Order: sequence, then structure tokens, then C-alpha cells
Amino acid sequence: MRRRMARIDHVAFETDDPDRLAEFYERVLDARIVKADRHPVMAYLGNTGLALHGPGGPGGHTAVRVSEEERTEIRRRLEEEGIESREQDHGVGVGLFFEDPDGRVIEAITYRRGEDPR
Repeated sequence: MRRRMARIDHVAFETDDPDRLAEFYERVLDARIVKADRHPVMAYLGNTGLALHGPGGPGGHTAVRVSEEERTEIRRRLEEEGIESREQDHGVGVGLFFEDPDGRVIEAITYRRGEDPR
């Protein structure tokens, strides 16, 4: 039986005013807001986050949470498929970015121990 590795971690948006958007999600959806220097404003709905980036951020994407071993396996599979990817160190974790066949950006993110604010 094949093991299922990923789960949705966050969905990222770019906005001109991350604080205003976070306040909206807090009022309407009871989101828990987390702000940290050099990181997007996060609006958490249970264990799933909305990453609210200002202009010039990484762009819209959907992130799945994986272990370091799983991220390595995903990178191997992408290489096998001939799909380009790039890694980005976020400080709190490392993301592997790639596009699905329809051009949507996916991030496979691995958090460093103790760094996930949830």
C-alpha cells in the first residue's frame, strides 16, 4: 500500500494590505492571526494557514506540509518527470516550489523543529 505523504499547510496570496486582509479573515472566519518579522501575516483556520504576503512576495501558491525525506522524494519524482523546481529557505522551514501540469504553483514545505507557529 502506498503511503500518503502530504497535507495542505497553507494557501498564499499577495495583497496590498496584509493587515487589512488578516483583519477581514479574523472578523468573518474567526481566523487566528500570527505576525512575525520577515514573514507573511498568517491567518490560521484550524491547522490550515492563509499566508498573506505584501507585493513582491512569492506569488500565489498552495503549500503542502511534508517531512525532509518526503521533500527529497518529491524532488526526485519531479526530476524523473522532467519538471523544474527550486528550493527556498524561509528561515522557519524550506520550501520546494514547482508547477503542476496546469501551471499552478505548489510548494512542498518542511518546517524546522519548533519553528511552526501553530
